[in-house]
This record gives sequence, structure tokens and C-alpha cells, in this order.
Amino acid sequence: MMKMKRVPTNRKRRKTTDSVYVLPYYLPIEIITKILIKLPVKTLVKFRCVCRSWLALISDPIFVQNHLRASTQDKGYAHHRLIMSSHLRLEVKSCSLPSVLHEECYPSTHDHYYPLKHWPDSVLIVGSVNGLVCIASEEEGSVFLWNPSIRKSKRLPDCGLGLKERLGRDIVYGFGYDEASSDYKVIRIKSTEVNIYGLKRDSWRKIGIFPKGFPMDTKCTFVSGSLHWAPTGENEWEALFHNYWNSDNPIVSFDLSKETYSEISQPCYEKDATESYLGVLGDSLLCILRDYFYEQAEVWVMNEYGKVESWSKLFSIQYCIRHQGYLYDVPLCISFTKTEVLLMLGKQRLVLYNMDNHTFRPTNIRGCLPEYQYKVYTYIESLVSPYPDS
Repeated sequence: MMKMKRVPTNRKRRKTTDSVYVLPYYLPIEIITKILIKLPVKTLVKFRCVCRSWLALISDPIFVQNHLRASTQDKGYAHHRLIMSSHLRLEVKSCSLPSVLHEECYPSTHDHYYPLKHWPDSVLIVGSVNGLVCIASEEEGSVFLWNPSIRKSKRLPDCGLGLKERLGRDIVYGFGYDEASSDYKVIRIKSTEVNIYGLKRDSWRKIGIFPKGFPMDTKCTFVSGSLHWAPTGENEWEALFHNYWNSDNPIVSFDLSKETYSEISQPCYEKDATESYLGVLGDSLLCILRDYFYEQAEVWVMNEYGKVESWSKLFSIQYCIRHQGYLYDVPLCISFTKTEVLLMLGKQRLVLYNMDNHTFRPTNIRGCLPEYQYKVYTYIESLVSPYPDS
């Protein structure tokens, strides 16, 4: 059998260098950056291992902010997720928001291995901003900043309270972003005393007394650089033990940049309200109320932040659904899809409500256990780190 002779060649093997320019066609760095910005976080985390130059690019704070901006401006919510926590069981789940809004047959959920995974108490989701989720331990009083997309978390330092104070139940948290100083801040209200944490300084400090007694609604809403609480009683006793108030009581807001309080008048309700909750729709403040006889809930939106005259009623929901003899709580608005709005109806059902024909349509989310009470929030996938220097 005749052996074939190897023909010599003068072509030299291309030397591989640690540079983005080893890619075919030698794409300019500007083009590569535009392509990477459109990719999901999970892919970018893998791409950081391609080479040192890609690691530097994807980790660059400017790239992180540009990627966050592009994800936020995506009208299809491609990078948004729902995150759910149970108050009766140690678990945190999430699922893709588009999979729910686009009527996929069975949007799947998956468990998160969060910082409090092995703690013997429930998980409180304080809020989410720019991909960072603030969570707290209701038993230990510990607070974490956590980015579930990149699996990084930071435990906040102790705020100086004693063990007995930390174990108290009358604690309210708030989480937001101070755009003026590019800093993430956490508010902690114990009784009426207010402490604030800044990620850049990595420390707590006291900032006085809450101006309107004690917040009745433990959920704090972040909109337009300020934290908001639903109308409260004039004192802690009234707020904790009387579940009603005069509808003239204003919404309390706290500007994270100026660190000052202000008041926002409630919208003009058509009926006497017994309970009021706040929410967010896009960048707008929502006010949700339930009337005295639990007959309906009204959802109002502030179209121009800070302008009371811009309050307008979005829709009303008649209470016609009962579960084990109890009415569902006021729904929490999360996001729109065409003429529908995604609502958390009570503590167990996530539904789509059609504002045109006033009908409910259940979502088919696998992995959610309906026998447990869930709280649902939205967060956006991002590369933002919970550490100030990374």
C-alpha cells in the first residue's frame, strides 16, 4: 500500500492571543459590546470565562449600567422575572415574566438558593431595584442584598440593636436607589425609630423618628427616588390595632437623596375606604383600596409623580371570589400585557385581569404550591453586584 507523502506548507499556525480580536472577521470592540449588551445575564456570566479582555469588558461598571438600561427599556419584559417567597415555608421561587404574560401553557418555576436557605424562619422580600433583591430574616433581624442572577449576596452589618429589639415583630423595611449618589439604601423602622444603611459606606446611622406614628402597611414602595408608605395612624397603637383610618390621611414618602419626608394626598375615592395599599406599575405609583364592606377594590395610578391632580382610576374589581370562607385580599398590580394586568389575588393566586371585559384568567405556573401563602414581586436580571467595589 503506497503511503501518501505529506505536502509541506509555508502557512504558519495563527498564534492565539488573549484578545477579542481573535474572533473571525475581527469585529471591532464597539460591535462586540453592542452584541453583548443584548444578551441575558446567564450567558454573560459564562462569557466572562472566554478571555481576560471579555471578563474586563463585562465587569466594567459602564457596561453593567448600559446592559441594565437596555434590559429596562425592553418593552417585552425579556429580562424580567417574578420572584415568590413563602411565609409558611422556607423557599423562594422565580419564573420568567414573559412566560406568564404570553400565555405559555405551563410556565416553569425554579428554586433559588438564597442566603437564608438554612435559617429556621420565613423569608421576607423587602423589595427589588436594578436586579438587587433585599431580603430579611424576620426572626434574626438580619438583612441581605442579593442578586439572584449572578448568585452573589452581601449580609448587611448589624444596625446596633439588641437581641430583644431585633426579634421584635414591629419592624418595617424599605429598599431603594439614590440616583444622586449612585447608592443603594435600606430603611429600617423599629417602632418609630428610623435607621438608614448606605451600601457605599457599608454602615447604619439613625435619622430620627418616623413622622406619622408607625407604618400600618409593612410593605414599602419605591418610586421616583422615594420610599412610600400607605396612610398610617397618628400613633403606633392606632396603626397596629385599628385597621381603618380617615381617607384624608396622606401617603408618607421619604426622599432617599435628600433624606426628607413629605406627604402625598390620596386620590378621591368613590367609596369609604377601610384599607389602602401601595404598588408600582412601570414607573408610576399605584394606590389600591378596599371598601368598608369588602365589595370592591379600586386601583388608582399617579400619572405624574408628585402631582395630586394626576391621580386617575385605572379600574375596579368586584369581590366575587371566596376561598375557605374568606375574601381575598386587595390585589397587587405587577405588570401590564395589552388590556390585561397581572395581579396577586389574595396570597395564593396569580391571575390576569382583563380591564375591558372584567374577567379573571388564572396563570398556569408550575412549581408554586397553592396551599402555602406567597408574596410576589418582580425583579430584572442584571449584572449589578451587591458589593460597592465590584
